[in-house]
Amino acid sequence: MFLVSPTARDLLQKIAQDAGIPYRDVAKRINSEMEQGEGFIDSVQALAKEKGLPSKDYVLDSEQIANEISTILKEDYSQTLMISAVLGQLVESKGEERFPPPAFFVFLEVLSDVTETPRRVGDTPPKNVDEATTRIIELTTTLVSLLCEWNVEGVVGVAKDCPDSLKDIARSVFRKTKLLQSGMWVCVSCGRIVEAKSTRALLCEECNSGLSDGPSNDFGQPIERDRTGYGRTSRTDESE
Repeated sequence: MFLVSPTARDLLQKIAQDAGIPYRDVAKRINSEMEQGEGFIDSVQALAKEKGLPSKDYVLDSEQIANEISTILKEDYSQTLMISAVLGQLVESKGEERFPPPAFFVFLEVLSDVTETPRRVGDTPPKNVDEATTRIIELTTTLVSLLCEWNVEGVVGVAKDCPDSLKDIARSVFRKTKLLQSGMWVCVSCGRIVEAKSTRALLCEECNSGLSDGPSNDFGQPIERDRTGYGRTSRTDESE
């Protein structure tokens, strides 16, 4: 099913194992360095050199990751709808399971490029939605960490080594993230910029009212700027 592109978590697990360092310590170090403006791969390779490991062994292919996201979303239209619904709920969450908005913006950008493909709908509900959703979360959080420049405030620009083919995605993520930090939101239906506090289920009020007359939850206040771009580091990882 999957192209099994290595993700950021895979890379952190690899260097943790190779260097004999607990995964959590590696994740915290890389996160701290990214808050200081260092790139994800640069930070990982700096750690590799420090531990006498060949830095060339610690790389990720952002274009391959983007292609895998696209491949998953093209597999089954009903599955993609389910994934979209789950991610929409997670990005609105205020708990530990919250999906980082920048990664959600990456998801939307890739999704926008596959919506015109033939829509194959399975005869029965897809059985691997949970697996596919988890994979999409890992891939999008990895991709946003590679494409964007970060600091303690979150996304601050396009990464210097972002491939030309993905710069439009990176620019869009940066723009939408800055809007959100300013209390604004881009409606996922019509694309209009509205106040985040006035949105309903990621939609502007007008689009939401046009889709359903039932009650829905408010988007709420702008989400805090803590970054979890390469995965959740607050949980105990099985590799520790």
